[in-house]
Amino acid sequence: MPRPDIDLSPAISAAKEVFWRRGYEDTSIEEVVQATGLNRYALYNAFGGKLEIFLAALEAYHNERKQLFLDVLGDPERSPMDAIQEVSEFCISQMADRNAGCLMCNIALEISHHDDIIAVRVNSYLEEIRSAKEMALMQASERGELNPAITPRDGASLLVANMLGMGALARNGASRIEMLNIFNTGMAVLSHPDVPKKTSVKRRAPSK
Repeated sequence: MPRPDIDLSPAISAAKEVFWRRGYEDTSIEEVVQATGLNRYALYNAFGGKLEIFLAALEAYHNERKQLFLDVLGDPERSPMDAIQEVSEFCISQMADRNAGCLMCNIALEISHHDDIIAVRVNSYLEEIRSAKEMALMQASERGELNPAITPRDGASLLVANMLGMGALARNGASRIEMLNIFNTGMAVLSHPDVPKKTSVKRRAPSK
């Protein structure tokens, strides 16, 4: 576990970027050392090992995304469908900027089935995201914005699957525009046919 008496957030953020772009298996401890600016001794003393550093990076990513969803999807003054659009556009832009998918989704495909600890973290994250989107779609249904042929639960599962697919496309060089076009097609399916839909909203950064 990371030492609680030292501010390790800059090192964790730097390690997160390396793991996000390269994956867990392809990231060497030397690359983490170079990215964080900590020597090997300091790194192992602070965290314990590569797995522990990685778990700290996953936790930071999870908390950032969780706060983003709480901030945007929890705003009662805005359309739930517009909130989903904003969060998703932000995530797609981050994927395109890095040529990488969602960090958690990447790890789900790479190694979570080999490591029980990581699997629990990844499954918890995906379930929280799915639940947040289901809550937003329930609100959208109450406001007449959701396609009546689709339940909030099924719609949330579709959005999660859509984002997993976006991640695979990002890792293979898809552009932001290509991914947004696919995402917007999915949103068109979810939206009530009689409600005008925005195709783009201003992106925001996650709260720190």
